[in-house]
Amino acid sequence: MNRKSEKVLGINESNRLLRFEYAFRQVGFIVLLGVIVAAIIGLFSSGAISDAVKTNSAKTLSVSYERFGRRETEFPVQITFPVNTPGEYLVSMTTARTDVYDPGSVWPQPDRMYSQGNTLYFIYNNLKSNDKFTVRLFLTPSRAGKWTNTIGVNSEPEIRFWQFIYP
Repeated sequence: MNRKSEKVLGINESNRLLRFEYAFRQVGFIVLLGVIVAAIIGLFSSGAISDAVKTNSAKTLSVSYERFGRRETEFPVQITFPVNTPGEYLVSMTTARTDVYDPGSVWPQPDRMYSQGNTLYFIYNNLKSNDKFTVRLFLTPSRAGKWTNTIGVNSEPEIRFWQFIYP
């Protein structure tokens, strides 16, 4: 049967537009599939690509974080270091701007906490000697963009890392 003889009364079909719709659906499906795969592997948040661990040059400090995040979505930053000598430990986090992150809960709670410029300080008094001491800091990004952060503990070499925050 000829395509022209299949016309339905009241409907004006355009073969050119029908071919365009078909092509658009095919491309749209591929793009949607690409976005789903990117999300699963961690391009937008936690996953294989996003989860990262960095260690300083002296191997005395490590930071576990997400490279990619979304604005207004909380994520953890885990700071781990050994307590070789008992006493006071000063953990610092420096960002490019003061309005990039909104700090949330900190576990364990520091004995004192304050900010100075673009740096947030956590002071832990009387830590006992042990293999690893871990601080979990929950941050909520308030600005989109690529941000560089620096984590330090006492006078140990610092760790610099970047994060990309989606709008």
